[in-house]
Amino acid sequence: MNQGWQNLQIAPLLDITILQALAVLCLGAIIVFTIFRLRGTVWRGVVMVLVLLALLAPQFTDRESEKLSDIVLVLVDRSASQNIADRSAQTDAAIVELQDRFADDPTVELRFEDVPGETDTRMFAVLDRLLGGLPRERLGGVMMITDGQVHDVPGRLDLNAPLHVLISGGRDERDRRLVIRQSADYGIVGKDAEFMIEAIDPQLPVGTAIPVRMLLEDGTEREIALPANEQRRVSIPVPHAGSVLAELRMDTLEEETDKSNNRLILDTTGVRDRLRVLLLSGEPHPGERAWRNLLRADPGVDLVHFTILRPPEKGDDTPINELALIPFPIRDLFEVRLRQFDLIIFDRYQMRGVLPPHYLEKVVDFVRWGGAALVVAGPEYIGPDGLASTALNDLMPAVPTGRIVEEAFVPRVNQAGRLHPVTTAIAGSPSTPPKWGQWYRQIETRVSDPDAMTLLTGVDDLPLLTMQRVEEGRVAMLSSDQMWLWQRGHDGGGPVAELLRRLSHWLMKEPALDENTVRTERSPDGDSLILNWRKLGAAPEAASVINPETGEQINAPFEQLPDQSWQATVPIETRGLIRVQVRDQDKRSQTSLHVDRDVLTAETQNTNSTPDLLAGLVAENDGYIGRIEDGLPDFRHVPDDRIWHGSNWAGFVQTNSFKTVIGGITNLLPIPFVALLIGAICLLGWRVESK
Repeated sequence: MNQGWQNLQIAPLLDITILQALAVLCLGAIIVFTIFRLRGTVWRGVVMVLVLLALLAPQFTDRESEKLSDIVLVLVDRSASQNIADRSAQTDAAIVELQDRFADDPTVELRFEDVPGETDTRMFAVLDRLLGGLPRERLGGVMMITDGQVHDVPGRLDLNAPLHVLISGGRDERDRRLVIRQSADYGIVGKDAEFMIEAIDPQLPVGTAIPVRMLLEDGTEREIALPANEQRRVSIPVPHAGSVLAELRMDTLEEETDKSNNRLILDTTGVRDRLRVLLLSGEPHPGERAWRNLLRADPGVDLVHFTILRPPEKGDDTPINELALIPFPIRDLFEVRLRQFDLIIFDRYQMRGVLPPHYLEKVVDFVRWGGAALVVAGPEYIGPDGLASTALNDLMPAVPTGRIVEEAFVPRVNQAGRLHPVTTAIAGSPSTPPKWGQWYRQIETRVSDPDAMTLLTGVDDLPLLTMQRVEEGRVAMLSSDQMWLWQRGHDGGGPVAELLRRLSHWLMKEPALDENTVRTERSPDGDSLILNWRKLGAAPEAASVINPETGEQINAPFEQLPDQSWQATVPIETRGLIRVQVRDQDKRSQTSLHVDRDVLTAETQNTNSTPDLLAGLVAENDGYIGRIEDGLPDFRHVPDDRIWHGSNWAGFVQTNSFKTVIGGITNLLPIPFVALLIGAICLLGWRVESK
């Protein structure tokens, strides 16, 4: 218990301003009494001083200083990589040793905090949180027990206390891994996307060839060799727009600490440089300008437009200064540059002797080899010079009957169109169909192939928009030349721009618009793949998955859901790039890929235990770092002015923190005592003055 002038305090009974005013009044009164030599001035002054002191209420506070324990934060790595080999057992043994050392020392308080982590280890985020709720003057040190793979190591850490690290795991561990050093976020369709890859094996000399297998989307495999511990450029083809995947696999070794990082997913997004469209117009009509304007309004379209009205040898009385003197480049377009186009549109085109028939055969080959064609049919389509009488008609999903229907109708989305991605966004609902403008002419056609898809219908449900795959390419036919009415807003118009955009991108094999795309996702428990197939045509029959590690084929049936899609659940725990094959009741099969993007997390990217990541911060904070397998250091409690670690010991600082405890308060001038004292002084003064 301490008592002295430093413990003397006042607790004024009145506001200090009022007391100051009273003191001034009392002082003034005493001065006046003194000047006029009034009797009893001394006694009056003494009473005034006592009253003022009583109102100030002076008191002594009795205090005790109690020594506080020093807090040591112990952060324990409980991430996924700590389950490798005997790391967890080493960690638990270190904790027991630390607890035993300070079990009988009340001056040290150990505070343990587990740091979990399935995908990464963020020990310093936890440390920041703990320090935020801690009196920093009591911090005696920080101890981290980890395998060293910490993923939020700061550039600088000022603890004003030692940071010690115990490393679990062994220095002879081996973990080979594949790492992306530079990724390709985008790739041009038709070209290769390039990645910088490093195959890391610390136990191999730099440059040693490591065989690696590359699995591509189409199911093919490539054998490549990567130099150990050196970066090497690896290219994958970009065959289509959208997500493009490939997988690299390096053989695993029995002694490796983790085998999941021997696989690497290469993921890029295919983009088209520009959609090159060749628009061939024939008979002049109001829709010609509409097609041209729609295509030119799309910044992603590079349009080449020709209008062919007559053969070059036919005479024309038009004045020479009004003629466009650009000859039609037949050979250049159809022999030299045809493969450079992505889509060819025939807008009311008819044979006028300009385009020899064998050039249309080249268009047929162009489509079969992966190109796309769209035919917009007007009355001339079924005429003697129409495209219906050429080789191109063999590609078309619908053939004309020879009848032209000229009456008002509103295009409608049929049941197949409600399911197809090209038209589902504009379909509305069966109860509230969209209010579109009328068209007034349609070429009667009939579907010529069971694989063709009719999405829009017109008069008497006749096919209006029909599409089909032809070998590697795609074709579509619009059996009317009246779409321009929608663009001009006639009778309310219609979604012409959206329809044309989706149609052209379907023709160009945009994956998001494929009608039979199989979408995959991992089940919540991670033990299965869930396949969703929005199928047009024949119903699905079964799905099969090839286990990429064992080669085992796993089959599962499809079930139809209320939204008319189909779902299958395939039990497979293996993660990575998995090939999925589905089959319908017509025995047609389709292949897709599933990728588990969480196969390589920060936690599994590198599982070798290492002191290297934390060594800099430990040295900066005068701490100890060592492997548990080499033996634990001697834990000591050292003064602040000494060094905090040695080659075989780790110290925690004596902070000398105290807590002040108030034992009691003694009032020096209690009011009753002051009242009696004043009364006595007044009585004494009266007796003295009366004599």
